[in-house]
Parts: sequence; C-alpha cells; structure tokens
Amino acid sequence: MTGTLPPTLMIRCLLAELLAGVVAALTPVLGARVERVLIYLLLLRRTLDGGRPTPVLGVGETLAMPFETARRHVAALAATGRCRRVAGGMITAGRPLEDIALWPSLALVHDRTVALIERLAAAALLPELTAMSGPYDWVQGLRVTADLALATAAADQSRCPKPLDRVLLAALLAGNAATFVADLALRRATAPPQQNAPAWQPVRRRLVAAALHLPEATVRRRFNGLDAAVEVTAAGLVLRADWLGDAAGEAVGADLHAALRRHLAQLARYQFPLDAPATAYRRGTPAPLDFG
Repeated sequence: MTGTLPPTLMIRCLLAELLAGVVAALTPVLGARVERVLIYLLLLRRTLDGGRPTPVLGVGETLAMPFETARRHVAALAATGRCRRVAGGMITAGRPLEDIALWPSLALVHDRTVALIERLAAAALLPELTAMSGPYDWVQGLRVTADLALATAAADQSRCPKPLDRVLLAALLAGNAATFVADLALRRATAPPQQNAPAWQPVRRRLVAAALHLPEATVRRRFNGLDAAVEVTAAGLVLRADWLGDAAGEAVGADLHAALRRHLAQLARYQFPLDAPATAYRRGTPAPLDFG
C-alpha cells in the first residue's frame, strides 16, 4: 500500500474506528441492536450531566429515529433495567459505573477515546491544547466519548437516514483503513512526498457483523441496500471513493474534524493528560476490531 491520507480523511477513519469500537463494546451487554446502543449512550451522557431526563420524542429527534422506533427501543432498554422513566423523560437506571456487568464495557468505551488520542498524536494530527492542571476524572472522559461517538453516528444523515446503516458504513470504513492506520507513526515517517490514493482493504460482511456482535443476516441485508456508498469486489466490500470524496463527503469530513477539535478542547478542560495519554487508560489499550 502506498500513499498517505489527507488529514480530514484520516480523522474520519479514526472516528469511524472509535464509533465501531464503542458499538462493539456495548452490543454484548445492551443487546445486538445498534439503535439501543446509541439511545443508551445519549441517556448515559445526559444522566451523567446532572441527571437530565430526555423525553422519548427528544431521543428520536436527536438520533434521527422515527418516534415509534425510538419508543420501541427505549421500552426494550427499560424492560432489561437499563433505563427508567422519571418526571420529564428517561434516564439510565441504577449506577452504571458500579454495575459489574456494564462497568467493564463502559471502561472500554472510555479507553477507545484514549486510543484515538494516541493515534492522533502518532499521526501529528493532535491539535495544540493545554490541559487544565489537576487530577483527571475518567467519567468526564466517558461523557466526551459519548459525544464523539454520537457525533460520528449522526454524520451523513442527509444521505443515510438510518442509524444502523451509518454505523455499518463507519465500521466498513474502519475495516477498509485498518491496515493503513495500524502504525501511523511509521507511515508518517515514511510517507512519500507525492500522496497517492491508498488502497483500501476489502472487508467481508460477516466480519463486520462479528466485530459489532450483530446478526449476520441483518448486516448482509442492510449492506445490500447501500450500493450507492459501497462497492462489492471479489475480495469484499469497499466504501466508494466518490461517497467519501464528493461535496457531501467532504462536508461530513469537515464537520467531524470540527467536532473532534471541540471535544478534545473539552477533554483538556477536564484535565486529560494530553502529554501522556496512556496514563488515562482504565483497562489498557483496546484490542483492534478483527476485520480479517
């Protein structure tokens, strides 16, 4: 593979990897439905932010889901004890950060952002930020991770209205770019002066399903309807270059770049150790998703 990626596309690949990793961490404990993972992230984010309840209508509007779809998935989460109704809407139930079934997954979710920051630093894409002095609270980092994952999942709503499809496309992009971003520091050091388009790694549908812990039949059916964005090759699926690089794709990349800078600045205010990000891990460097 030759060439290197433009910074905005590199950031889009890394955020896609973050979103796929977050979904993969939570589907085993929340159920094999992407919509429930996104709803839970939203409710958790707002519950941690002072216990703010969210009406079901607001859940649907924020996540671009029809009201009935949001209502059905909220009801399913409530039935399993993951959220509950209070005056004004829904909040997460119990104490998620003390739940022995959920805590390890939430720590892994947090650690995906730590890994993202290490990758950004290796690629010389980490903006210059000054962290506030004081001890870092990983719960604040978990809030930022939820914000980043939800922002990434919301990208490209105009061309891809279903949240599941957007997450599948993000996972596919992460898989296509997996080999390319495996060692960003080495690639930055050895990148040729002329930047050629990188060769994406094709990915099988079943590997996307396995990585996200989703039913293979569902993933296969959804990808079959995404032919405007996905090219089918003999070796597997690849995101189309024109999907990523047309005006709409460039706008998505710019929006995600801006969101990343905004949320990294928030992390700096939360005393995240930007000069030594590895010290912020709760469980250690997350294993890469297996795309073959």
